[in-house]
Amino acid sequence: MRIQLLGTGSAEGWPGLFCDCDVCRRSRQLRGKNLRSRTSALIDGALKIDLPPDTHHHALTHGLDMSAVRHLLFTHAHDDHCAGYELQYLSWMFIPHTVERPLEILAPRTTVKKICAQLGEEPLPLSLQAIDPWKTVEFGRWHVTPILASHDPKQICFNYLLSDGARTLLYASDTGWYSDQTWDFLRGWKIDGAVIECSKGPVEGGYSGHMNVRQVIDMREWLVANGIMDSSAPVVTTHLSHLGGLLHEELESLFNPHGIQVGYDGMELNL
Repeated sequence: MRIQLLGTGSAEGWPGLFCDCDVCRRSRQLRGKNLRSRTSALIDGALKIDLPPDTHHHALTHGLDMSAVRHLLFTHAHDDHCAGYELQYLSWMFIPHTVERPLEILAPRTTVKKICAQLGEEPLPLSLQAIDPWKTVEFGRWHVTPILASHDPKQICFNYLLSDGARTLLYASDTGWYSDQTWDFLRGWKIDGAVIECSKGPVEGGYSGHMNVRQVIDMREWLVANGIMDSSAPVVTTHLSHLGGLLHEELESLFNPHGIQVGYDGMELNL
């Protein structure tokens, strides 16, 4: 399984769109891995996770042909993950030929509701299906299992277990520390790697719907201690925010000693 992190930033991007804090000023100067667009990932070149408002930027920057992406998986309905209005460009008005195969979309029920409201009633070549937690579904050549994230109590938010039959990935963005129900469900699994959000950086407390550095380290240790993941399995962070106060290399100094890589836009890993 090949995973490409198209974007690794939080809702406002990094540097923050209108922010002039010290980290954002330094990021604009240093550039490189300190520039982060809104979070999204691509699995095996054909399954995209989330459709942020930076999707066109991702296509240009990473040489992505979105017409080759036939499967789209949404985690939740927040704007930085669900720019459903972008799907209007599947319309016959913007593509000068018939789209032979619909874009297949799986999403939580609250996300499906938002996408339908954004698109209205115009017929588009897409198949939009709501899915439920804990129930594995076939999605192209993958098996997708939604698990409940701890992110926004006003809507359904999913993390995912993605399997291609040989390898299984835990994709964990956006979420805070899992509920007992989710931890218990994971005990029955074996995964080969994980992509885990770290929106809060080293910051303790505050909003409980995101993770900090200590929690990401604890999550990796829990997965290993419970036999769900080998200690050698890759763990990569995503959904990082300038509000944590640390640049890319500074985050690496906290994570790397614990066997965790700091994700960056364009990063690829193979399971």
